[in-house]
Amino acid sequence: MDWKYKHFNQSAIYNALPESVFEAARAAVGESLGGITDTADGFVARGGSAFHPSIATVRITPAAIGTQVAVELLVERYAGRGFMWFDVGGYYNGQIDKWFTGIGQRLGDTQGQALPLISKTTPSTKLARGCLAGCLVYLVLGACLVIAAIPLDNALSGQSGQSTMGPFSAAASSIGLLAGVVVFLFAAYPEAPLAKSIRKRLQRSQNK
Repeated sequence: MDWKYKHFNQSAIYNALPESVFEAARAAVGESLGGITDTADGFVARGGSAFHPSIATVRITPAAIGTQVAVELLVERYAGRGFMWFDVGGYYNGQIDKWFTGIGQRLGDTQGQALPLISKTTPSTKLARGCLAGCLVYLVLGACLVIAAIPLDNALSGQSGQSTMGPFSAAASSIGLLAGVVVFLFAAYPEAPLAKSIRKRLQRSQNK
C-alpha cells in the first residue's frame, strides 16, 4: 500500500487520430489541473483536487481501433482536512470520467466518440457510491434499531439497567444489514430489474 498517494487508473479508447486526442485530452485535463508538462507519449498535469495535491499522468497511444487514453491519477492522502483512506463517493474516479467525457465532447461527434470505458484497476463510480450508501444505511439504521431493541432484550432477560444483547438486538442488526445490502444494490446497479421495480412502485405510490 502506498501511504503517500492514492492511485486511480482508468483508460478509454476514442475513434480519432492520436494528434486530435492529445489536444483534446490536454485541454480537458488542463481545466482541472495546471502545470502541464508534455512527455514522449502524452503529458503530466499537476495541481490540487478537492484540497489534495494531485498528479495526473496521461498516456496517449494508438490502439487496434482508434487511440487509447490511459490516465494514472496520484492523489496525496494527507491534506489539511485529514488523511484519505478511501475515495469517498467515488469522487476521483468520477473526475477521470469527466475528463474522458470532456475529451469526447472536444473531439465532437463528427470526429470521434468515446468507446466503452475500460477500467481494470479501479471500481466504477456507481459501485463506490453504492458501497458508501449501503454502509451509511447499515450503520445509522442498524444503530438506531439496536438502541431501540436493547430495552426489549433487557425486559426479556429481566436485567434492568444493563445493556443486554439478545434476540431483538440480533434481529435489529440483521434488519439494518439487509437494508444496507438493498441500498447498495439499488445504488450500484440502478438498471437491474429489482431496482427498476422498486422505482416503479415508489412512483406509483407518489402518484396516488
